[in-house]
Amino acid sequence: MRRTTGVLVGLLVLATAACSSETPEQNTEQACGAAEQLTVALDNFGTTLTPDATVDEVMAARDAVRAAWQELDAAAGDVAQDRRQALDDAWDGLQESIDDVSGDASISDAVDSLRDEAVEVQEARDALADDLGC
Repeated sequence: MRRTTGVLVGLLVLATAACSSETPEQNTEQACGAAEQLTVALDNFGTTLTPDATVDEVMAARDAVRAAWQELDAAAGDVAQDRRQALDDAWDGLQESIDDVSGDASISDAVDSLRDEAVEVQEARDALADDLGC
């Protein structure tokens, strides 16, 4: 039991050290991996809870759950930040497109572009709302 917990904690430390993701896709993959590690840690914790378990074994399993939770918490924050950034970028794109329409130009010349930009804002908003569970 102690060996399993030690290996799990070691894997979590390595996963934490590899947290320098750059892209939203990498951040999402990392969050999914962290969620899986939390499941493993919780399963291990449940397995540890036997009448024969020592206090040290339960504490070690608890520590593994804590480490997995912290990893998931950080990774989920990265994903949420990616979503917020995507929404900000989409808004900036729409704002720039509106600003690019000159005062004497016809809106009909820009309407398709503006609709596309508005769709991007809506999609980014939907992704953020999904991540937030709205």
